[in-house]
Amino acid sequence: MLPETDLSATRSILIVDTDTGGLDSAVSLLDGHKLYQVRNVSDAQRKLVEESIELAIIGPGFAHEAGVMEAALLLDIDPNLPIVLVAEDLTTDVLRASIRVGFKDVLDMPLDRSKVDTMLRHIDRAEAASRGDLPAKTNIGKVITIMSPKGGAGKTMTTVNVALALAMMTDAPERVVIMDADLQFGDVCISLQVEPTHTIVDAARDIEKLDEPMLSGLLSTHTSGIKVLSAPQEPSLADEISTQVIVRTIGMLKRMFDYVIIDTAPFLDEPVLSILERSDVVLLVVDMDLPAVKNAKLALDTLKLIKFPFEKIKLILNRVNSKARLDINELEKSLGLEVEAAIASDKLVPRAVNEGIPVVSLYPRSKPARDLRAIAALVMDGDAVVEEDESRRGWFK
Repeated sequence: MLPETDLSATRSILIVDTDTGGLDSAVSLLDGHKLYQVRNVSDAQRKLVEESIELAIIGPGFAHEAGVMEAALLLDIDPNLPIVLVAEDLTTDVLRASIRVGFKDVLDMPLDRSKVDTMLRHIDRAEAASRGDLPAKTNIGKVITIMSPKGGAGKTMTTVNVALALAMMTDAPERVVIMDADLQFGDVCISLQVEPTHTIVDAARDIEKLDEPMLSGLLSTHTSGIKVLSAPQEPSLADEISTQVIVRTIGMLKRMFDYVIIDTAPFLDEPVLSILERSDVVLLVVDMDLPAVKNAKLALDTLKLIKFPFEKIKLILNRVNSKARLDINELEKSLGLEVEAAIASDKLVPRAVNEGIPVVSLYPRSKPARDLRAIAALVMDGDAVVEEDESRRGWFK
């Protein structure tokens, strides 16, 4: 028999909801406890690795079957974690799905002191079940998403080169994977001269059975050793890839690799927004022309509306040269972001693209290769390493 729960003890509690204000009542009732609030499961996974979380409360934004399946990824990090779902309109399907994946409880809104005390009691039960053994923490890889709201801006070129540069810097190419999420016109495989046997479509068709060994079997291998999850080979097949497939795949890849590099389509649809929400770093690639800047501003305005955390975004200029007539200060003011790195304009880049070999490998001493390695260092360490002591404002030489 369990001893009576000490409800006054300070607990570490993770609150996960798409709307950070959706569980204000829980936050108020849990005053005095150590609370962590995140908006998506990707960030929640990282909190489980970084902090000693004792209870996870999943908000109404996940109270549907796909949301329950996504939140269940937390149990892959800590199988003993008590998870409680809070729902506004609880349905039988959601209740059944929650029980099936292993949630400890499902409570309906509004919350009150009695319901919060019920949540806290699950912590003691979990501790008793685990016999005091702490779960082994799983490595969680960093998700780096490359986006550009305008086609032809160099997004895929940046993707493959940053991935290969990271593999070179870490001496562990097998720990780097590229996910081609440009579902209609993905070019990652052709850019790397990889001929995929399987694509993300295969994951979609077996989504209920998808696990890490199966996903590993769907990956192609580049000559460098980095892995690639290919986009569909026909644009019409993109319709088979649901947001649930994207989300579940990212969650698995994060546990399988140190770096997950995602190439995206040049627009903001539901799959792309779901990828951005689950990214640790977003590289916004902007070409040096007014249409590209205009599209970037429109995309950023959209992200502001959904309260996307702009600290995750790193502004990257592409094809920078002395003939560019755009003023950097005006560009930064217009976009509301500081330029953090730039890629020089050089004929060696399209030459490398046509060879199907990333420029960091084919022309490693070129200026674009140095710039791309600096971007890889930026996403790896948080600070761009500029080679040969070049100043940031010396891009237009």
